[in-house]
Amino acid sequence: MAHAEHKQIVAVDSERFYRAITKYEDYPGFVDGCRGVQVERKGPGEARTHYQMTIIRDVSYTLDHREFPDQRRMEWSLVRSDMLKKNVGRWELTPLADGRTEVKYAIEIEFNIPVPGFVLNQLVKGSIPSMIRSFEKRAKAGN
Repeated sequence: MAHAEHKQIVAVDSERFYRAITKYEDYPGFVDGCRGVQVERKGPGEARTHYQMTIIRDVSYTLDHREFPDQRRMEWSLVRSDMLKKNVGRWELTPLADGRTEVKYAIEIEFNIPVPGFVLNQLVKGSIPSMIRSFEKRAKAGN
């Protein structure tokens, strides 16, 4: 199992960044490794979303998302997957006075197949900063 937490300041306001992270159907256009997303259902404060990703190899999984727009926070947990045993995490956004945002991202992920811990940790921890930059760029574009 890999666990990672990361904090980063982005040059975009928290509302725009929050919209980018909760517009799941747009992920294939800018998130590395995301090949497809189907929003199975979306309601106030929640969404169930199916992802097709390439992480080490092709992986398919469904997450339940809990959205807290007033707090600029989103959490997720695994519903089902062909390759994952665990996938839980959260985004927490804190607006800063100058229009920037402090982004906190946390994830715990575990595969059903053996993956050496050091490989999985490097994969997870190494990809988070660039993923956050992708969301920042998307938020700045206003999509």
